[in-house]
Amino acid sequence: MQEESKQALWSAQLRDHGEWGQPIRSWCALNGVTEASFHYWRKRLMAATSPATQLIALPFAGSQGEPMLELETPHGYVIRLGSQAQVGWLGAVLAALR
Repeated sequence: MQEESKQALWSAQLRDHGEWGQPIRSWCALNGVTEASFHYWRKRLMAATSPATQLIALPFAGSQGEPMLELETPHGYVIRLGSQAQVGWLGAVLAALR
C-alpha cells in the first residue's frame, strides 16, 4: 500500500474513533487494529499537521460561571478554562498533549 493511501486510511480511522467516543482499546478491538498501530499513526499524523489546525480557540466573556476560554479540537475534545490562573497553565497543558 502506498504511503499516501496509508495516511488517508489512518486519517479516516482516527476520525472514526473520535466520532465514536469510546476508549481506544475498545475501538481497536472492534476494528481489528492494534493499539500500538493506533498510537503510532495518531502521533505521526498529528506531527504532520500544523498547530493552528489542531486546536481552535474560542474566547468567552468572563462572567460568573462561564469559562474565560474554551478550546475545541477537530476531534470534539473541549477544554474549558475558568480563571486567569488556568489560562496561565495553557502552555503546559498543550505541551503535555503533544
